[in-house]
Amino acid sequence: MDRLQAFTTILTGEVQGGTTKAQLPDIPCSLVNIKAQTGNATNVYLGGENVEVPDGTTDQVSGFVLDAGQETGWLAISNLNQLWMITDVNADDIVYMILR
Repeated sequence: MDRLQAFTTILTGEVQGGTTKAQLPDIPCSLVNIKAQTGNATNVYLGGENVEVPDGTTDQVSGFVLDAGQETGWLAISNLNQLWMITDVNADDIVYMILR
């Protein structure tokens, strides 16, 4: 039987989005769960440094869509800054929980 990993640090925070892509904060992590705020007016998009708002074409930069209240589930990444975000309108936010 696999042993569950015990995490010693839990961090939470909020990032305000904008219509210009932005890198998420430099915070080391083992797992992160990101949630679009329930009060957001539109979508939040997550991806790599070239993330864009989807435009209906086939490409490799359209962001992973989070509607208001949706979350990513747990992502195994080493730093929150590996992700970038962009939103349809300014001030739509995300919140995150980090385990390390």
